[in-house]
Amino acid sequence: MTQTAALESWWASLDEERRHQALDIEPGTHLPEVVALELAYHGVHVPDVSVAWDVDGLVATLRVHVQPAVLTEFLAGVRAMS
Repeated sequence: MTQTAALESWWASLDEERRHQALDIEPGTHLPEVVALELAYHGVHVPDVSVAWDVDGLVATLRVHVQPAVLTEFLAGVRAMS
């Protein structure tokens, strides 16, 4: 399955409220975990990165989901049609 087909499958699975929430995701921002998991379930590759920092000897880490370019382009296309 291509990434475009996977995105179309994901989009078709969303109800109206979830579609509006998806369209509120700004280009270049990290994805909420629930969106990243939904996309991955439909076969969209969602890269993640771990960010770590040291505060007074205490190391904290956070994993964030990077917005794939194919998703940014897909949502821009949907917005343009509205």
